[in-house]
Amino acid sequence: MAEFVEKRCEDMIPELEQMERIKLFDRNEIRGIAKKLKEYEYKIQRISKTKEDYLRYIQYEMDLLKLVKQRRDKFGINQKKSDIDLIITNKMNRLYMDAIYKFQDDIRFWIAYIKFCKHVHFHNNVSHILGRMLQVHQDKPKCWHIAARWELEENKNKHTARQFFLRGLHIHPTSQLLFTDAFKLELEDASSTDQKNEGNSDSTSVSTDDDMPIGLKRAYIIYQQASKRIKDVKFIIELLNITKEYSNTEKLQNKIVSDIIQEYAHEPLMWDTMARRELEGLVQPSLSDATVKVDNTEQTSLRDRITSCNKVYQTAVKKIKTEEMWSLYIECLIELNQKAGTLPNFKRKLLKTALMQAHQAKKLKEKYYLYWINMFNVDKKDEEADKKLKEILCVATETVPNSVSLWHARLRYLLVSDEEEAEKLFPKAIQALGEKSLPLWKMRILHTQAICPEKTEEIFQAALQGHSSIAQELKPTYMEWLVLTKSIQAARKIYDSLCLQPPFCLELHKKMIELELMQPNILLKNIRKCYDMSTLQFGRNNTSVWINYITFEMKHGDPKKVGEIHVRAVKTLEPALTDSFITEYSLIKANPNSLLTTT
Repeated sequence: MAEFVEKRCEDMIPELEQMERIKLFDRNEIRGIAKKLKEYEYKIQRISKTKEDYLRYIQYEMDLLKLVKQRRDKFGINQKKSDIDLIITNKMNRLYMDAIYKFQDDIRFWIAYIKFCKHVHFHNNVSHILGRMLQVHQDKPKCWHIAARWELEENKNKHTARQFFLRGLHIHPTSQLLFTDAFKLELEDASSTDQKNEGNSDSTSVSTDDDMPIGLKRAYIIYQQASKRIKDVKFIIELLNITKEYSNTEKLQNKIVSDIIQEYAHEPLMWDTMARRELEGLVQPSLSDATVKVDNTEQTSLRDRITSCNKVYQTAVKKIKTEEMWSLYIECLIELNQKAGTLPNFKRKLLKTALMQAHQAKKLKEKYYLYWINMFNVDKKDEEADKKLKEILCVATETVPNSVSLWHARLRYLLVSDEEEAEKLFPKAIQALGEKSLPLWKMRILHTQAICPEKTEEIFQAALQGHSSIAQELKPTYMEWLVLTKSIQAARKIYDSLCLQPPFCLELHKKMIELELMQPNILLKNIRKCYDMSTLQFGRNNTSVWINYITFEMKHGDPKKVGEIHVRAVKTLEPALTDSFITEYSLIKANPNSLLTTT
């Protein structure tokens, strides 16, 4: 192995000497490059080679080539430009080929090599490697896709690309990727043929018996094979949408639409697609008696197109009575309303009607209830609208009883309009939401503080008696409120009780420490009590409580106590955390002045 590496290194000497001679690099840099190249050569000649060795070597050569170009531009050196670049790119080419040979199963090397060849214009190498790649990786549709796209985009060879797609589909008869690529190829071919025919007034495009140009007929055959083998309405609609990107495809679109209507009448997405095509003013065949008949004459008026679109959706929600169908309908109308332009009142009226119908059918999703409620809040208020909003909020929370946002909206409305009813409803909302009811408690606390401050204590106590997770979140807030509205003495008294009530809350101790440090006369014993409780309850699996305690003593307390706290921490912490604690502690001891800059 050593002899082989030495031979390789000797072969590199003329290249490196040339770089030094034309002053791209100085002698020391050349020695560094030679040393690095030798290290990489030894790595790829080892018995136990790894992919990473090749990847790092290739990356080094890429970086070297980039640096050479930068130096050449910087110093204006153009001698031996092509020679040096070619030597480096040839070496990268050899490395890629060796890696591909040794790690044929890793598709990343094949794809990276193709990209490399494209970058350095080694196009002939790709044609050869594509054949080998397909022999090894014919079980991967992506490889057939890569090969065909190369022939199509780089070699401009539609015939070979078509053969790759067809061979790939023979092996992968259900590949959506290959069907989509083949379909696009035929449409592009048909489009370019049409443009040539338009340019030649004497020529006429060849048509099939059903009056479809031969180019589109090939695309239609691809579509037929895809629809037989892949029973997926999303994929078929994707093919239909692709046809819209090409001119003169109306006949093909009509055939696909007719098939979709017949095959997927039970699919909400089919109805959504047909309705949106009406909105776009696309000519299409009438939907059959099994669906709804829509006039297929060209729509020029926006109002007419919106009306036709709405009719399709109205028929759809009668036939497919699902939440998904209603959601597609409402989503389309929301998009229409969000587009600034003409007919705002007409669009808004249709949306409100659809929301009401979905609400009555109990098929309206949470997000659309919220959208609807926001519409009421934006609109002008009157007694009728207020009554309707109250009704909707009521049914919304009954329909989606686990929605925090809907309960929040309903209670917020009642707190303003009917506080007594809000008081009666609140327990029901809390019961329905359980541990998710924190936003409702926060809203009620803020409302009580503003309207009836003397009842705030009562609300806090009720919240703390509720779900454990709610109590845990509100304990620090309660402490802060006590200090602000009563006194630090009242807060200390409540803290002594709350800190012992499970579930234990680390934030409670932190908040109480923060409040104690804000007092004009800081009582160290009270702060130490908080730290002691936090280390007692959380000291086994949390290093920060010990570090914070030590930091406090060093900044505000008695530095002599630090050693004692350190011993307690080491004894208490789980073994897995002891090392990280000792490291943090050592950093603090080594640089105690850093504490002066921290708060």
